[in-house]
Amino acid sequence: MEKKYIKNLSLDETENLFKVLQINPERAKELFTWIYEKNTADFHEINIFPLKIRKFLAENYELSPLVAEKVQQSSDGTIKILLKTEDDLYIETVLIPNRQKSKIRYTVCISSQAGCAMGCSFCQTAKTGFKRNLQTAEILDQINHIRRISGIKNNNVVFMGMGEPFNNYDSVIKAAEIMNYTFGFHLSNYKITVSTCGIFDGIRKFVEQKKPFNLAISLNDTDMEKRRLNMPVEKKYPFSEIINYLKIHLPSSKNRVLIEYIMRADNISESDALRLKEIIFSEKILLNCIVLNQGDHNFQIPDSSAVELFLQYLDNLKITYTLRESYGSDISAACGQLSASILQHNHKKPFQKATV
Repeated sequence: MEKKYIKNLSLDETENLFKVLQINPERAKELFTWIYEKNTADFHEINIFPLKIRKFLAENYELSPLVAEKVQQSSDGTIKILLKTEDDLYIETVLIPNRQKSKIRYTVCISSQAGCAMGCSFCQTAKTGFKRNLQTAEILDQINHIRRISGIKNNNVVFMGMGEPFNNYDSVIKAAEIMNYTFGFHLSNYKITVSTCGIFDGIRKFVEQKKPFNLAISLNDTDMEKRRLNMPVEKKYPFSEIINYLKIHLPSSKNRVLIEYIMRADNISESDALRLKEIIFSEKILLNCIVLNQGDHNFQIPDSSAVELFLQYLDNLKITYTLRESYGSDISAACGQLSASILQHNHKKPFQKATV
């Protein structure tokens, strides 16, 4: 009999399973604590369970659907892990240290798909093509591997790795809800951000279902003809329709919305800033700027003086923004650089096995 992945089960589903097995359903919370908080790698380590339960779980379920194939660490402390699925596909996950004054807060950037079908022209993942959606277990297991390998408990999670999260909506939302369990990873709703390149159906579903997580929407061009060329999603889901929808529904929503803006030499003019003023219509919307990273694209990376001038335009227009630092570029772990499939095919030697 083929084993199932235990991390595909929500708490309710696990409680129902335990009821069928005539196990106190309250013990499902204990199982989740061991799987996520204690990060056990073996059902038999769960010594608070009778041997009969441990044996049943081990015979019927897999704890980890992913295998760590390679670990890289950047000079800035960023850690990138190459992970292999059971069907021999590759994804990447990144642990990012965000230094804030005297503290370091750690964010895990996780993948939602193997590859991506959206075709954004500045993104390396797009060049790998789309393979398949990740299961909830494969999404959650990325955090388990990061924590086990680094020894660090992350503060935040962003669905900004490989893939388009809203094209895998159900698995992504289920994973985010499990992350939020107090007896699991115990991450606050406000520490979890789900990103999309602009899948309007997913945004509408997310808002109308009143999901409590942060929402990030990639814009990257204020000239919509240019956006159509660089982000094909604009053809099916015009950004103007998304903004019109948010103008109606955002005031009644608890969600914070981030507008992601990758700064290139050709999209940081004063005219771009003026158009952004129209887009950033609410205090609940925050512009999140980051400079374009190196990659297999034809765009020009702006110099520091051009970036400073653009940020001055934003300041003059009283647009609230954050300037996101780029981490891990020396190991191709920065925004837009994840390309596990390309890594897989171009690597001439076997991958260095991670120490787990």
